[in-house]
Amino acid sequence: MNFKAKLYFTILISFILLSYSLYLNSRSISSTSAMIDYIDTKQIKLSNMTFKFNHNVALHQSNILQSIIIEDTHLIDNIHTSLDSLQQSLENLESFINKNNIRIDGIEETIITIKNRIIKYKESEKSLIKAIKAKEHNTIHNSLINFQTITLEFSHDTDQLIRLVDYKLKQKIEMLKNANEQTQKDTLYTFVLAVLLIVFAVYKLSERHSATEKELMLGEKAEIEQKKLQSQLLKYNDDLEEEISKKSAELHQKIYTHFLSGLPNRNKLLEDSYIYKFKQMALLNIDKFQKFNDVYGEEVGNIALKLTADFLTSEVDDDNTLLYHIGGDEFVFAVKDSTKLNNTYFIEKIEDILKKYRRENFIYEDKKFSFIMSAGLAFSGSRKMLAYADMALKDAKKRNVQISIFNDDKELEKIHKEDIECSKKLMHAIDTNNIISFFQPIAPIQDGSLDIKYESLIRLREDDGNIIAPFRFINVAKQNRVYHKLTQAIINNTFEVISKYDIPCSINISMEDIENDRTVQMLYTKFDEFEYNNHLTIELLETEEFKDYKRVYDFCLKVKSYGIKVALDDFGAGYSNFSHALNLPIDYIKIDSSLISNIDRDMNSQIMVETIVGLAHKLNIQTIAEYVSSKEILDVVKRLNVDYAQGYHIGKPEEIEQHIPYLLT
Repeated sequence: MNFKAKLYFTILISFILLSYSLYLNSRSISSTSAMIDYIDTKQIKLSNMTFKFNHNVALHQSNILQSIIIEDTHLIDNIHTSLDSLQQSLENLESFINKNNIRIDGIEETIITIKNRIIKYKESEKSLIKAIKAKEHNTIHNSLINFQTITLEFSHDTDQLIRLVDYKLKQKIEMLKNANEQTQKDTLYTFVLAVLLIVFAVYKLSERHSATEKELMLGEKAEIEQKKLQSQLLKYNDDLEEEISKKSAELHQKIYTHFLSGLPNRNKLLEDSYIYKFKQMALLNIDKFQKFNDVYGEEVGNIALKLTADFLTSEVDDDNTLLYHIGGDEFVFAVKDSTKLNNTYFIEKIEDILKKYRRENFIYEDKKFSFIMSAGLAFSGSRKMLAYADMALKDAKKRNVQISIFNDDKELEKIHKEDIECSKKLMHAIDTNNIISFFQPIAPIQDGSLDIKYESLIRLREDDGNIIAPFRFINVAKQNRVYHKLTQAIINNTFEVISKYDIPCSINISMEDIENDRTVQMLYTKFDEFEYNNHLTIELLETEEFKDYKRVYDFCLKVKSYGIKVALDDFGAGYSNFSHALNLPIDYIKIDSSLISNIDRDMNSQIMVETIVGLAHKLNIQTIAEYVSSKEILDVVKRLNVDYAQGYHIGKPEEIEQHIPYLLT
């Protein structure tokens, strides 16, 4: 509530109090007038009638005594008339009380008593008059005594009636006096309070007036100061506009230019796509640049990107071709007018750039390095051209070729959509703990006393219970950088089974796991906490090239220090060579399916497997034959002294509960 409202409210309260004071006075006057009217018209008349009745009683008694003394028979006859008048006076008094609804405690009982007295009085009077007329002195004496007693009682009753009426009169007067006193107090209090509120309001009004004068003075000063500030603002306005223009240019530069290379960025490419309607586009990516960053650091990596941008800029030889740096290690060539450059020439141009880039040596301080680029090309799609080029680039990476061209048959788009859908399923499975393990038995075929082992194989379980094989989602996991979560899930699944069933199991570890410091640290932490490391075997996937041989060797030594065994998987395929068996501290060699699948019909495969088994046994390494799918294959590998067999003939990959207990037949 503001000051003005508070002031008005105070004055209103004062006015209400004064009005209330007048109302109290008016009510007091009305009450007093009513009380006076009551006393005047009722109470006084009642008193008068009471006194008159008392007077008549006294007069009647006087007449009786006079008639007795002078023995006047005529006066004695008039006594009856006087008594009737007395009775009529009493009836008038009672009628007045009832008619005016006068309420006096005890008056009704007193009037009834007086009525009874009159009846006795009449009887006593008759007896006395009869004695007087007969002049029987003894009877007169006795009747006179009786009459005197009744007379005294009658006088007492009339006195009581007078006292009751007088008490009521005094009570009314006392009430009138008290009411007047209370009204005087209420009026005084109300008046004083109203005066105080008015004084307070006047004081506040004066105070507000003073404050307003001060505010006006301050306002005048502020106005003067404001004029000074306005002049300063006008003075700085031109400089501000110039600064805004400068900042706008800087902001435009940040929005549309890559901070590292100075080339137009993704935002500029997307905007230009609306302007030029590109018909030819190539998305270039430096192969394995992330690993270069990990080795040499981000600072050197940024310099390499800047040198790459300079190299690509030098390859733009016409105004029709635009170069963009859309982020990280990705660059885009886009052609504005394809009529000046046909698709074949554009392809040849990109191939030439990739060859030159591959031969280019970049030098920074004492470091010398070179890179390889892959490219995805698109010639349709308008606004989706960049997405199509990205699909083609992913296809080139997957097929390990330098250039891939997006075709209008939608095949790459279909694959890309499938990858997106698979990515959604994968992320959901990770979030809902639906990355599970199927277990395939590895049975001993030479020494029946040895335990059956189980390889933990990753699977993805959908909400409807459908199981997805790993070849559908492993690459997607790597692309989405969640591959380490799959490894962690398999570790957890396998450890749970080993702990629950006390059986030996093996898990696959890839080069990507070994090269990922976070994954390796996670593995070591798990091994530290696990109580059944002697039941665990780590299978190294040899289908992947061992780029950092020392890192693999150190990993094997560390794993074996926990009492865990190491197996070399897929031996005889991919990048495998006998030096791995000679140089790595391994316990098992798993012979690849390419040598086992037709070993019952291929002598060369038998010779190769026999050689591997002989070498392994001399190195105290046990062997495992994969892909044993028939009894014929099992018989051959058993004859060739292979120690263990794994395949559908031995047992399919299933949940562990389906294999326990498992007996080899």
